[in-house]
Amino acid sequence: MKRLIYILPVLLTVLLLAGCRSQSALKKQKQQEQESVRLVHALLEDPPVQELQASLALNLDGTKVSGQLRMRRGRSIQISASMLGLVEIARIEFLPEMVVVMDKFHNLYSVCHYADIPYRNELGLDFEVVQAFLWNRIFSPGSANQADAATRLRVDRTDDDGTVHIKDIECGYEFITRGDDRLDALTKSGGGYSFRVDYSDFTAVSGKWKYPLGLNFQVKVSSLDLKVSAKMSSVTTEKKNWPDRTQVTRRMKQVTLEELLDNLGL
Repeated sequence: MKRLIYILPVLLTVLLLAGCRSQSALKKQKQQEQESVRLVHALLEDPPVQELQASLALNLDGTKVSGQLRMRRGRSIQISASMLGLVEIARIEFLPEMVVVMDKFHNLYSVCHYADIPYRNELGLDFEVVQAFLWNRIFSPGSANQADAATRLRVDRTDDDGTVHIKDIECGYEFITRGDDRLDALTKSGGGYSFRVDYSDFTAVSGKWKYPLGLNFQVKVSSLDLKVSAKMSSVTTEKKNWPDRTQVTRRMKQVTLEELLDNLGL
């Protein structure tokens, strides 16, 4: 009996310590889950600006051209390339319902739907996905809204250095972030292809909101290994008077996308 009297306090202490540790572990796990949910929603949220324009220095597999980026959320994305920074020679416009590609040097243009874009099914490309790429947002292709996308995105793991990996369970994209409400990279691979976008040189362009001035795209499929980098400057988020869609002139001839890309040497 005396021995039990001595042992009992020890057992109670052990049980109390175990209970505290268990509660601490549960609390930590709950905090991590809450932070994961917060991070996913923060990266899904629309940027605090409606428009963005920037000058571009493009490098397409060693071919360097200057150009311009113009974006109006939910309505239009325009990327143009110029010769010597003076004469526009090519333009691609992403609109919610279609893609328009123009070869202004040869007066050719093509109009196509997202379903017609090469590797569209593998990448889930549509206007919302392209918009997310360029606005530094995460996404789940085919989701009806942000709430729907949030149910398809999971924090897959967090590395020792604090890097967080978010997985899209529907389409297989993986988003990489430092947990600071900005996207550092995204990647997708499978079936003999891989796609990756890296962001760099984040700079405040509107209040505390930061935008990446450096973007690097890489697509690998079969024998194709395409690399495109873009460096931005003169970024502005002020609203400007530019049309969502460029009017095609009478001199321009409509051709298929394949013909136009072949003519541009792409």
